[in-house]
Amino acid sequence: MTTVDEDIFCKAFLQLLSNQPLHYPDDYTVDPKLLGARPGLVLLPHMRLPKAKKPKSETTSTPAASLTIKSLRPPHFSVSVDAAYNDIVLSIKTKVAEDTRLPISALKLLAKGKVLPDTRTVGEIVGGQGKATIMVMVAAGATPAPAAVAEESNTEEMEIDNDVADDDVNGALWTMIEAAVVGNLGEVKGQKVMDRIKRGYELTK
Repeated sequence: MTTVDEDIFCKAFLQLLSNQPLHYPDDYTVDPKLLGARPGLVLLPHMRLPKAKKPKSETTSTPAASLTIKSLRPPHFSVSVDAAYNDIVLSIKTKVAEDTRLPISALKLLAKGKVLPDTRTVGEIVGGQGKATIMVMVAAGATPAPAAVAEESNTEEMEIDNDVADDDVNGALWTMIEAAVVGNLGEVKGQKVMDRIKRGYELTK
């Protein structure tokens, strides 16, 4: 077995490595102190990575306002309403109408002595204060609608079976019917009509 001189082996190995292409990672850096002083070499300052911006929250809370609605004249009332800044005057009227049972067309909202149009937003009325008192002018003659009361029927549905029907119709009731028919039509014609009535009743059983 032949032996190779150690110096020859090292030189051959280094020569082999020098022929291979060098690959550096993306974050490869060299300490400037190891480079030494070289003519034409300019060292750039170390660049810091920019801070990642925090993503803006997709859900943004809508500011809300606390409103106190008071009437200028009878019927006197005071209503508290919580509304978003983007709500309009018409929605406030709707809430007041639900609480007072007054028609929306009879309500006019006023702020600082001026009538508020239905398209004005709460944010335009309140501003940055977060609360406001709004006056209401109710049209003359407007009255609250009566509360809805469930009407109870005075008549009850009765299910009459055949046995009960016979007991109710027989006797005095038939006598009263026959007396009324005969009294109006006469004896002969009245009896014929009574026979038809009784036959028709029997067919309905």
